Amino acid sequence: MYLTKTQEEMLSGAKGVALAKSMELIVKIGDVYNANQLIPIKSAQVAGVSYLTVGESIFSFFDLLAKDTVKVKVPTWLNPAGMDMKNWQEMGISSDFAEKQFKIIKFYESLGIEPTLTCAPYLIGHQPSFGENLAWSESSAVSIANSFYGARTNREGAPTSLASALTGLTANYGLHLTENRNPEFLIKVKANLDSLSDYSALGYWYGKNFHGSIPYFENISHLDINEAKMLASALAASGSVALYHVKDFTPESSSVDIKNIEEKVEFTEYEKKGIYEYFKQIRKGVELVAIGCPHASYEDIKLIHAILQSREIKKNVEFWIFTSSKTKKLVEVESLLNDLESRGIKIYADTCMVVSPSVGGAFKNIITNSAKAAHYLCRADTTMVDLLPLKSLMKEVTE
Repeated sequence: MYLTKTQEEMLSGAKGVALAKSMELIVKIGDVYNANQLIPIKSAQVAGVSYLTVGESIFSFFDLLAKDTVKVKVPTWLNPAGMDMKNWQEMGISSDFAEKQFKIIKFYESLGIEPTLTCAPYLIGHQPSFGENLAWSESSAVSIANSFYGARTNREGAPTSLASALTGLTANYGLHLTENRNPEFLIKVKANLDSLSDYSALGYWYGKNFHGSIPYFENISHLDINEAKMLASALAASGSVALYHVKDFTPESSSVDIKNIEEKVEFTEYEKKGIYEYFKQIRKGVELVAIGCPHASYEDIKLIHAILQSREIKKNVEFWIFTSSKTKKLVEVESLLNDLESRGIKIYADTCMVVSPSVGGAFKNIITNSAKAAHYLCRADTTMVDLLPLKSLMKEVTE
């Protein structure tokens, strides 16, 4: 791999241990994938934030980085934490967990990282531009960056995304290369996509059946950012799919080669129904409704409010919405949230049902409109999950 003089200096340790270790990791990954060089990135998104997922080992890693005074070279944002940073006690988080979580966030901030604590930075003003190289780590954000915005990023792990943030570099391989962004399957969508959860079901079905392959979807009549994020998150959860194309909607759909695609399949009402049936696990007693995987946008919250109308949440059901602090503080959102909270809905920021100990394993029966959330929540042996469109879900738990 070709390295510039400055890059060689960083790798050799001339600019400190932290940068040397970061460069070593990036170069090794590049060597594995036969990258010819390192390339500059415009931004990074770092995972490895929730204490639930990183545990005590994260602090040894921090001790290594703390040997030098280093700062990130590019705008960098954080994935969700394991708790709402203000209302953690309300979520049932222990003080020991909270102390460790605060310590993790504080260290990342010391590196110059913005504590966005969201899986959807594109919803709070951090949209990438077409063709930009990034080092993003959260699976659905990676897919959105590649697919909806036409930026270029591989799915980075927590250490590699941080290494790229500190050096401003990543290895030139994978989805950074044009030739690796062509679709491998052509999917004719014949099922109606009437709800956000229908887009989620489509993504989950494709990922489950065609793991790791880039799809090209035809016959989708509408794709806004909220629909795109549900499709992206489900594709990533079930099949590690980091890029998809939708005819007439995604930036590269008109330029990629589809003439030579031999694999052509259909997504019909039968396949859609099959995904809903797959997650129809609850036999009695819904305990929790979990919305916001990926994080809820203003439009998502507005839709929930519109569907709820004058009804209230049943007394024996918890209804939690997860979003970012920045979205929660929007003037137009605050009035909606006040009304939702008065009728039994709780809104938490900075975290989500997948990375918080207050959800997975804590509730036995959970309803969600996200196939990604359903996928991860039902990995707990004691948790049963139903996937439902938002309107059906609201009818189930209101009075």
